[in-house]
Amino acid sequence: MAALRSVLLILSCLAVAAAEDPTFNLGPIGAEGLPQTGVKGMPGGTSGLGVTSVADGAPAKAAGLAPGDVIVGVGTQLFSNPKLPLVYQLVDLLEKASSKKDAKLTLLVVRGGKKQNLPIEVPSQGPHAATCPTGCARCEKLVEESLKYIASKQRSDGGYETRYSGKNGEVVMTCLVGLALLASGSTPTEGPYAENLRKGVDFVSKNCGIAATPEDLVGFPAGNWNQTNWGYSYSAIFLAQVYQIAPNDGLKAKLEGILAAIELSQEASGGWAHGPGGPNPLNYVELQITGNWCLCAFGVLKRAGFKVPQKPVDRGVAYAVSTSTGDGGIGYRAGQRNGEPGRTSGCLWGFSLLGLQKHPFYSKMSAFFKGSMEKLPTSHISPVMHFTTSAFACTHLGSAYTKQFNELFRLELLSSRCPDGAFRAHPTAAGLGSLRNLDHDMGPVWTTASYALILQIPKGKLPLLTGDPGKK
Repeated sequence: MAALRSVLLILSCLAVAAAEDPTFNLGPIGAEGLPQTGVKGMPGGTSGLGVTSVADGAPAKAAGLAPGDVIVGVGTQLFSNPKLPLVYQLVDLLEKASSKKDAKLTLLVVRGGKKQNLPIEVPSQGPHAATCPTGCARCEKLVEESLKYIASKQRSDGGYETRYSGKNGEVVMTCLVGLALLASGSTPTEGPYAENLRKGVDFVSKNCGIAATPEDLVGFPAGNWNQTNWGYSYSAIFLAQVYQIAPNDGLKAKLEGILAAIELSQEASGGWAHGPGGPNPLNYVELQITGNWCLCAFGVLKRAGFKVPQKPVDRGVAYAVSTSTGDGGIGYRAGQRNGEPGRTSGCLWGFSLLGLQKHPFYSKMSAFFKGSMEKLPTSHISPVMHFTTSAFACTHLGSAYTKQFNELFRLELLSSRCPDGAFRAHPTAAGLGSLRNLDHDMGPVWTTASYALILQIPKGKLPLLTGDPGKK
């Protein structure tokens, strides 16, 4: 119990924002709400989505939807699919409606204990392709709106604001946005986002490795909050992909310095901490989620032609395996072997990039991931990050994995969509039992860039990061 209290204390301190917002985005209608059971004026057991807010200028506002309303179905039919969460049921119906020329839907709403119908118009966007998201004009349009959104949030210095981890967090955010822009086909010299990419590369190159300052940590307890291994690993992955497109001596030297920093920051155990400097305020050092990204960085740099020393790779791989009970699930750290699919997907991606598909533990991880993929929304501490590593890992694992991923999380992604082109983070674990949601702390650019990146992976514009999407 004392250990649990310590975890809760530190995780609460990790958030720059207030306590997690428990509301769900209700798809592209411009409203948010909470699932609830027991709706006044309805038969016992009726479930619905209690509306908590409605955005100005959104379809929901135009339809007359208001906070306090409870959406219980569509037309005259109550939500009735026990296999889908209520948010997914609503978004599935919205998606079907918006695929038609006359894109209208009538919400069945309870207001003040009385049922009423609210016709709502959603943008007519045509049907999704059978191969969605590959070759899907509708998803292409959705992605383009999202790319415009994240590009518009770039600061004049090339970086992106984040609610977390100071300059180091800004570097991570800028790298993620940069990958989403590269995935669209833009480069630092060509395409609609060339200037954004040039500025992003410059910002990352100048600021990679800068830890959070005391001003960034006001209100945090004393201790080692260095988290620069995240900045180094994300920077290696982003800048290496840029380097492959447009190699130059300055970028080469920067990447060699990042490679040396990742190697130097490896702990004696073979794992990696958030950053160097000893135990963090929770009094542990290594954690495998960071180790996954460092292994991925090694793999991407190796694929880009850099000489990656084998010893730190071998030590990092051995530490990763040591976090598992042996069933293939990657745990939080050695000695805390609670394997889960998000961390396992990141490790699979790292092993794949390093060419370790024949490692004896690779097949165990693959089987564990396939059997537990549906639990990704419960992944600690950033489900969106785990969705991203999973999407990349699936390209290495084969088309069956990619198909499973798309089938499981298509509605998760679409339900996060907002009318302004952003994607909003869902409550962690769909509101079920996780301690903290870093996705909220990082802000909407984080979620939007992640989902835009995931949707574009099949384009093949990030060859250093992916396997063969058509692999069986």
